[in-house]
Order: sequence, then structure tokens, then C-alpha cells
Amino acid sequence: MDDVKIEYCWDGYNCIEEKITSLEQLEMRLNELKKTWAVEHNSSGLKRIATVDVVIENVGRISISLDEKCILIFYDEVEDYFLTSLGNPSFGGYTEALYDFGQPAESSNQYIVSYKDGLDALKEWIVTKKLSRRIEWTDEIF
Repeated sequence: MDDVKIEYCWDGYNCIEEKITSLEQLEMRLNELKKTWAVEHNSSGLKRIATVDVVIENVGRISISLDEKCILIFYDEVEDYFLTSLGNPSFGGYTEALYDFGQPAESSNQYIVSYKDGLDALKEWIVTKKLSRRIEWTDEIF
């Protein structure tokens, strides 16, 4: 896992990169960041959900939202395209939270998968360099 790192830039200015050496370290660090974000950013008002990019050099990145209502966004660095997780296409409406994929914004409920499924898909991608077939992916914006 020499080529795997996480990146996040929660204040909009100071981006942080951390090398990841194992899947266990990845899961532990994401869970720590999830707790830290909740304490620092959700004391009042509309809930904001943090995201972290998991990057494999010369392959791409998956942005994962750190919430039980998880959204994954995959970017293929070689082919230059994006795909988003598709949890349930029949879900209507928008989230009652702001997902912080660079800019806080609402998202369609159709993109939501469970955090466990998102984390499992992320780990599978790191090991195989292929997107999980357990999650449906879409290039459509709802």
C-alpha cells in the first residue's frame, strides 16, 4: 500500500495528506476523523458531513463521506471521469444535511449507501484497483 494516502481540506485552506499503510489503519483513521468532525462542526444548525479523499497514485481517488448516510464519488485519474455511488434510484428528495465535497451542498438521497458498504467498497478498490460490484455506480446527476 505504498501508493495510498488520504487527503482532506476541511477549513478550505490547509489541506492535509496522510500516508496509509494498511486497511486497518485506514478504517481507524476515517473513524477518528468522523468523530472529530462531528464535535467541531455540528454543534448547531444544519448538519454538515465531512468527506475524505482516498488516493491511489496514478489510479484515481474515491471521496467518501463520513456519515452513516454515505456517498462515494470516484474519479478515474487515467480516463478522466467521475462516478457516484447509487444506493436506491427510487429514493426521492434531498438530504437534510450538507455534504462537504469541497463545497457544502445538499445531495440527492439516491446516492446514499450505508457507511459500512461504502467502507467495504473503498477497501476493495484499494486492494483490487477496481470498483466494487456490490455498489451500483452512476455518471448521471439527479
